Amino acid sequence: MAANSDTEARLRGLIEEIAANSGPQALPSFLWGEKLTGGAIAGVLAAILMMGSLTVYSGATGVGIWMPLKTLAGLVYGVEALIAGWAAITTGAGIQLGFSLALGILFGLATSRRTSMALALFAGVAIGIAIWVAMELYVLPFLNPTMAARIALIPVAYFVAHLLFGIGLGTTPLLVRALRRGRVRFTPRMERPVEPKQI
Repeated sequence: MAANSDTEARLRGLIEEIAANSGPQALPSFLWGEKLTGGAIAGVLAAILMMGSLTVYSGATGVGIWMPLKTLAGLVYGVEALIAGWAAITTGAGIQLGFSLALGILFGLATSRRTSMALALFAGVAIGIAIWVAMELYVLPFLNPTMAARIALIPVAYFVAHLLFGIGLGTTPLLVRALRRGRVRFTPRMERPVEPKQI
């Protein structure tokens, strides 16, 4: 009987240890660096998806492949952005990339190990739509009428571009988890000390 009780106790302890090590609390938390890096990468991806889709659509419809970047530079050059050439294109790309990086980092900092991909994608798309509304109602009419006039030529593509932007942001948890897995893979595990047997 004593042997059976001892075996049952050891088995129960083993089951409890396995359950504890497989639960969410056993997972390593995200480091700040992983959140910042994952968010920054997602921000760059969001910028590429947004501006890539707009430039391709603008080029295919004859509006001009660089029109979205040039008109975005209207925040700095005004209407002269349309004739500023590569200076306007570079400025527009810088504005888009800087904004996307900042938003991606904020999104990454808000990510936790319990953030699901579905929730992140929903939040990302919601942010993309909110940015589209703010741009349509406030930013473009008052701060960049040059871009407002050109975007009016491709309204559907402009809206879809913001949805793609949100999807790019929504990949943040996936990227942060990939960085965490890399850290765990290359971090040596601490071996548990061997408990002395009681005599």
